[in-house]
Amino acid sequence: MAESVRLLCDARAAIGETPIAFEGGVLWTDPVSRRLLHCAGPLETAATDRPVWSLAMLPEGQVAGASDDAFGLMARDRTWRFGPAATLDPGCRFNDMAVDPDGGLWVGAMHRGVLAARGSLYHAPSIDARPVRVASGLGVPNGMKVSADGATLFVVDTLARTLLAYPRRHGALGEPVIVTDFMGLPGKPDGMTVDADGTFHVAMWGGGGVAHVAADGATLGFTALPAPHVSSLCFAAPGRLAVTTSRMRLSDAALAAQPFSGGLFEITLEAAA
Repeated sequence: MAESVRLLCDARAAIGETPIAFEGGVLWTDPVSRRLLHCAGPLETAATDRPVWSLAMLPEGQVAGASDDAFGLMARDRTWRFGPAATLDPGCRFNDMAVDPDGGLWVGAMHRGVLAARGSLYHAPSIDARPVRVASGLGVPNGMKVSADGATLFVVDTLARTLLAYPRRHGALGEPVIVTDFMGLPGKPDGMTVDADGTFHVAMWGGGGVAHVAADGATLGFTALPAPHVSSLCFAAPGRLAVTTSRMRLSDAALAAQPFSGGLFEITLEAAA
């Protein structure tokens, strides 16, 4: 499958995370800079009073987010109302999140020092419920999506370089299986989205591109972007991926060589165009 790549917005995000299709464009978060970004033409930004590490759309069309230790709901004016805080292990915070077809919220927690085996998964049936731990022993949970039928929670473990599939039943998870270990691909897997055909598109942090992975874990392709740290992605429309990138920990020389790092890119999948 051939693709074309273009820059949508030079957002200069420290860490661009979890884009979602929103109000005719793309909404994403830059938690390090404590701001939301919206691109449907000129870039619009809104400050947040705490880091919002990830975003997801609820079934009724409202935007949910994950702060350090709680789920939140975004109002029309881009302000936030957060629910009760989860009980986290010392040194840990929430990271990427997902929403299931019933409106249940799922989020990964990671150690701020990126220590191995300190990552875990939490679930809450609604914004107003306290998140409860449902899995542990991960590295850095990322790239979370629930399958269309709601039966599977897919989770990227960036530290372990694996894509995991957890059987899901309401608020409980079964034992996961490894879908792929990204063998031979550059970088580390980060954000992820699932295509209508059941394949995966995965942002490769440090790898400068997006991997296309089959449902059985085989690598189908790789699309290079002019930014080394590719962090997350979503379908902005059928056949069109919106891809966030980051400027974090890039030297002046690296930024001079790839000045649009931190920008929002679009990949058009030729077969779907």
